[in-house]
Parts: sequence; C-alpha cells; structure tokens
Amino acid sequence: MNQDVANTPPFLVFTDLDGSLMEHETYSIEAARPALAELADRGITPIFASSKTATEIISIQASSGLNAPFICENGAAIYGGGSESAGPIAVFGSRSSEWLTEVHDLRERMGWKFSGFADWSNQEVSVHTGLPAADAERARQREFTEPMLWQDTHANFQLFLEALAKLELTTLEGGRFISIQSDFDKGNGMKWWQSRFAEPRPFLVALGDSPNDESLLAAADVAVAIKSAKSDQLDPAGPQRLIRTNRPGPSGWNDAINEILALFDAAQLLED
Repeated sequence: MNQDVANTPPFLVFTDLDGSLMEHETYSIEAARPALAELADRGITPIFASSKTATEIISIQASSGLNAPFICENGAAIYGGGSESAGPIAVFGSRSSEWLTEVHDLRERMGWKFSGFADWSNQEVSVHTGLPAADAERARQREFTEPMLWQDTHANFQLFLEALAKLELTTLEGGRFISIQSDFDKGNGMKWWQSRFAEPRPFLVALGDSPNDESLLAAADVAVAIKSAKSDQLDPAGPQRLIRTNRPGPSGWNDAINEILALFDAAQLLED
C-alpha cells in the first residue's frame, strides 16, 4: 500500500554508510549529527543503502537512533526497519547459498587467488575491516553477497568476470572489497521504495563515495559524491544536480546536506 500523501516528505534521503555517513576507519557518524538534526526537524530520516548486512544495519540503527527502512547488501533486499526477525519486505537478489560453492569450485579449478568473508574467521574480518569482534560476526552473516579481496592478476580477473557471467553473477567494487553477487543494485532498491509513496512522489537525494554507489547516485534527482579515494570514479548520468564534497566521510555528508537544505529552502535545488 502506498504511503499517505499527507505524510509524504518533499524528498527522501538515501545514503551509503562506510566512507559516507560513517568514517571509513572509525565508523563514527558524529560529524554528521548537525545535518541529521536538521533533517529530523523536517521529519526526514535517512534510508541506509549499504553493502552491510541486515544484522549490521539494525545494530547501527539501534546505536545511532536512526530507525528507518533500509537497503542492505548492495541492493539485495529491503527491510522495513526495526527488527531483522520481521524479514525483508522485498528481495531482488539470489542468495549466495545458491552459488557460492560453484564460485569456490571455480577458484580451485582455475587456481585463481582471492579470498572473502566466507573464507575468513571473525578475527580475520576484524583485521581486514577494523571492526570489533561482535561487528565482524554481524558482517559475516551475509545472505546475498560475498565481499572478497582479489589477489591475482588483472588478466585473470577479466577471465573471472567472464566465468561469473556464465553463472549469472557479477561484481561491484566498494570502498574496501569487491563483492560477488547476482544482478541487483542500490538504485533499483531506492526506486522501489519511492514507488510506494502516493503521487506526487518525493524526489530522491542520494549520497555515496564508491563505485558500488554509482547506481544509487544515477537514479537520484540530487546526487552527492562524498570525497574518497574512489569518488573521482563516480560520474552518474541522470541527476539534475551533482554535488561533490571537499571533505570525506560524515564531515562531507554534513556539508552536502546543509547545502541541499539551503538550496531547497531557496527553491533553487531542482530545475523547473
């Protein structure tokens, strides 16, 4: 059922987490608190669109006080917020339990060098991510994606991609890892959520910092490329306005939201 038009905000904010709303190394969101408070005053809670698992996001929402629907694992599924026990309200990807064994068999047969979350212990995930042990355990509770580190040649990676395509799989590059997954992305999840609102539907603001955010930014009306080591790769076609921040992480996130709100209040955010 569509949302009541009387409760429809003028715009929705979808945001990546690592390297965007959260510091890449410390995972803190504190620098974004002023802009989050401004959004809250307008009745807007950001919708997380992350490579993180549902379990991770629910934990982050509980600690941050930002309870809203969310998109997990690069757009694989949408949850209504609150509790993972309620299950997803939409699923767009095939589960990794259906294909991960085939990928590992392919690795062994071809001798390709890569390793991922399914290979690592909680401690090893902590080493690769900087997450504490409890969070590393949540990060390993993956249903749709397999983040990995490619440790082989570029030529072999191209062969790997060809082999994945035959399995109807693909890869997405994030801030730290390359994720193996089926054909879904964050942008489709964002559009699906927008479609649940009655006309006139709210327009879309999206913030991200890495190549796996490209679809999210491309499907938005206003896109924000948060400064990062990989943000120069982001060149989304589609948004009416593209903002690039001068600062990384939640500081840049805070700057961008403040700029968006100022332009919105001045009726200068979107073209007529």
